Amino acid sequence: IGFISDHMEVVWDLDHEAAVTAEQVGLTVTRAATPGTGPDPRFVEMILALVAEQVDGAPRRAESGLPARPDPCAAGCCPFH
Repeated sequence: IGFISDHMEVVWDLDHEAAVTAEQVGLTVTRAATPGTGPDPRFVEMILALVAEQVDGAPRRAESGLPARPDPCAAGCCPFH
């Protein structure tokens, strides 16, 4: 889980540095809002489920209809693995 709220690092990196770099190379920047922790309780429930998978060994859930993937990448999955 990456940046879930607009703290100063996100604001500086995305709203300033990324926007300036994009402008320099002729790209348009459209910033998506970060989810934060409200108003949708499903977001917090998802975070709790992800933590429980790691801490308690809770079964992995797949929300998209695709099977849940294991944490470690399979051999050859990623160029850095």
